[in-house]
Amino acid sequence: MLSGKNIFFNRWFLPATYVLLALFISIRGYYAPGKDMTGFEGKVTAYNNYVIFSNSFFHLIDGKNLYAQYPTEQYDVFKYSPTFALFFAPLSFLPHGVGLALWNLLNALVFLYALKQLKLPLLRELGFGVLAIPEIFTTTTNSQSNLLIAGLLILAYVYLERGKILLPILLISLTVFIKMFGILFFALVLLYPQRLKAIPAGAAVMLGLFILPLPFGGWDRLIQHYRDYFGLIAGDHGFFVKYSVMGWLESWFGWQPDKNYVVLAGLIIQCVPLLFWSKFLEPFFSSVYASSWLIWLVIFNHMAESATFIIAVAGVFLWYFSVPERKPWQIALLVLVMLFTCLGPSDIYPKALRILIVENWQLKVFPCILVWSICIFQLLNKNIRNTFFSAQTPAAP
Repeated sequence: MLSGKNIFFNRWFLPATYVLLALFISIRGYYAPGKDMTGFEGKVTAYNNYVIFSNSFFHLIDGKNLYAQYPTEQYDVFKYSPTFALFFAPLSFLPHGVGLALWNLLNALVFLYALKQLKLPLLRELGFGVLAIPEIFTTTTNSQSNLLIAGLLILAYVYLERGKILLPILLISLTVFIKMFGILFFALVLLYPQRLKAIPAGAAVMLGLFILPLPFGGWDRLIQHYRDYFGLIAGDHGFFVKYSVMGWLESWFGWQPDKNYVVLAGLIIQCVPLLFWSKFLEPFFSSVYASSWLIWLVIFNHMAESATFIIAVAGVFLWYFSVPERKPWQIALLVLVMLFTCLGPSDIYPKALRILIVENWQLKVFPCILVWSICIFQLLNKNIRNTFFSAQTPAAP
């Protein structure tokens, strides 16, 4: 029988940890000294991304170009949709210290809620939640939206497993209007019996989110916002790569293929399992496919940064903690992910070694590439049960 102390620990350890972590990072970031940056008239705060998000709402209602440089207000430019700028309104009116804390708490608590909704056994839930902390620390320190995106996408998978359609469509659509690449997660919907309803529902939800900023400048202004938005995205499509499959190919093999071809090849491979959609009636296959998409969204993004990897790592953990029985090679893969993907940029390594691990050797992305490749192999291998796992499958979330 569980004691009252154990019940309290089991119920409140992760929520308390996530809340305290978000508040600590917010306070530390708010009071951290600013940095002088070329091209910016003031000092760049440690929470510069939050400043950009907050300013975007006022630029929206003032009818300004959302994607222009504003060197007297912020360093760098806004890279999200007009709808995201509108959604940031409640926080934009708050003092930065308060708004920053609430923004970081929102990200952390949505992710935590998604983790709870997976209904994993207690030890697996704790393992998932605790091991994610290094990546949560990284993305929250940058006041990024990636933790929120990871939580929304996991929730979409959970509700699809429960036979819902409108709520998953809404959750995935919200990520699209934060960062465009979330649109690819709609492929997961094709696995479920309600997929035919998803087409009109998805179109309606996407249209609704698209036109939400319409009152602030009218139709012409909204269309111009999106022209500027897509122009900004297109401008990021040079050859430069960060932590991605493309960066790994260049680092390890000196190969610099057209990144669009690499993305297309990866997308084709990722979509091949859809040809065998009948397999996905079993929870194990759907969890692996959801995991592979979370990883794919990052490793095939040529502009992926350290703060983006919480999405891929969430996919790795969903894969690892959903299997009924883990083999030694899976544990070894998890160790690689923790040592290099999660802790590679951290102070546990000397600075010179950190640069080698993350940038020169591309070891931050490589363990995720390995896990993604194994996910695809598992999905396509008809003898998967006998080869890797016992006949037992985990319960659906």
